[in-house]
Amino acid sequence: MILGTLISTVSFLPSQPTWAEPTATMKQADAAASDSDAIFEAMVTKAKVNAAKPYESSRELPEDLNNLDYDTYRLIAFEHEKSIWKNEALPFWLELFHRGYIFRDEVQVSLLPENAKAARQTKWMEFDKSLFQYRGELAGLDPPKDLGYSGIKVIGKFPSSEHPLEIASFLGASYFRAISPGQFYGTSARGLAVDIGLAKTEEFPIFREFWIEQPRQDAKQLKLWALLDSPSVSGAYALVIHPNETMTIDVKAKLFFRSVPEKVGFAPLTSMFMWGMGKDGPKNDPRPRVHDADSLLIQKGENDWIRRSLNRLDFPSLSNYDAKQLYGFGLMQAERAPGRYKDDEAKYHLRPSVWVTPKTPWEDGAVQLLELPSEHEGIDNIGAYWMPKQPIEIGKPIDLEYHIAFLNQAPKQHSLAKVTDFRVDRSDKSSLRLTVVFQGDTISKFSTERQLQAFIDVQRGKAENVVVRRTALNTVEVSCNLIPDSPYAMEMEVYLIDEDELFSESWRYLCPI
Repeated sequence: MILGTLISTVSFLPSQPTWAEPTATMKQADAAASDSDAIFEAMVTKAKVNAAKPYESSRELPEDLNNLDYDTYRLIAFEHEKSIWKNEALPFWLELFHRGYIFRDEVQVSLLPENAKAARQTKWMEFDKSLFQYRGELAGLDPPKDLGYSGIKVIGKFPSSEHPLEIASFLGASYFRAISPGQFYGTSARGLAVDIGLAKTEEFPIFREFWIEQPRQDAKQLKLWALLDSPSVSGAYALVIHPNETMTIDVKAKLFFRSVPEKVGFAPLTSMFMWGMGKDGPKNDPRPRVHDADSLLIQKGENDWIRRSLNRLDFPSLSNYDAKQLYGFGLMQAERAPGRYKDDEAKYHLRPSVWVTPKTPWEDGAVQLLELPSEHEGIDNIGAYWMPKQPIEIGKPIDLEYHIAFLNQAPKQHSLAKVTDFRVDRSDKSSLRLTVVFQGDTISKFSTERQLQAFIDVQRGKAENVVVRRTALNTVEVSCNLIPDSPYAMEMEVYLIDEDELFSESWRYLCPI
């Protein structure tokens, strides 16, 4: 399963939090820290020590918090005037999330001073119920003093922002989200995926602890470190949040495995697709598209791109895209016209495209796409992640370093023609009619005297009556009849060729009959 999306209304943090002293583990970690990145090395040492011990789950929630539903959880709100660093007028403020509902895991939060050099400088925040409002039927709720928190929220400003606003949050297992200016939360990133997309219960690693450095008065970025933990693995993460005109988050991690999972997904992304291109919505819903992302985009080389349009089938689907070298991948929300969604409340046209770029290309593995059935748009049913072929080994840590961007468009280095629309006419089940629309600057600059060719490959079927047509809108439409040879969904690939050169991205789709 994939954790469902929750729109939270929990707010701000205290200006004078309650502190506890650093632990002995922090002091031991400091002793092993290097001068180059002392805080990260301290967290690495803590993760390594943690991995050598049996896994311990969070303490159980009190019954009154464990039994909250979505609506009652929203009755707990943070006091807006008690945000961390708000009174100091720093460029970033922090909020904390309350435990309860589906957010059962305890998360420890500690703050570091500016330019901290050692983990022993961290000051742990004890739980303080006076930081929260308990409204409605929860008035008078008295949580235990050692309850802890469930996550953090980051308030900041973009260069074009007039007022501070929420720009990122870390809530639930190892999930985190962020936005660029003008965007709404959509696709989420995760620290790690373990045993995802298998015929057994997925293991959800948790960010158990955050260390957050107080920003300088002129800071343009926020630094935090996280301790990840699960039955199989413990890991150290360093994250740097850059709220520029395009929000980016730099991620560095070192993972220590307690046991060897059946499957590990690195840099996982989670999203939602209900209907849109290729899939009609219910007759009683006038919205033509309901999704946080419409496609998976993969860069396998400097000019080698795959776009896999998403679908929601009646059964779980797992697709595998091998790559000798992975330059990047992400879940894209390509369509930006509000009229293509007709939803002024959800504003799906403002959901970010989330793009992962390894510091150096990842080698010899596959990007996997998980598509699950879903009954409503409040549940994430799409997962994408990198899965290397090299097996996990106990005692052999794994290092990761990558960059996450929250985009309004495709990555700038993608210069080939792109698929912007497709249609499937299923009125005749024995011969479906497919039309794929390519668009891009390369088409508008392409001589009308030259002829593009289409490559089409269909598994569990064949393509007939192929037509390649240049339109007056500077698009190229590829149409064909799809003849299925089994009752199962057809898997297809379509791309354009100019003589012997690749002219477009490779479009993929799993097409039910």
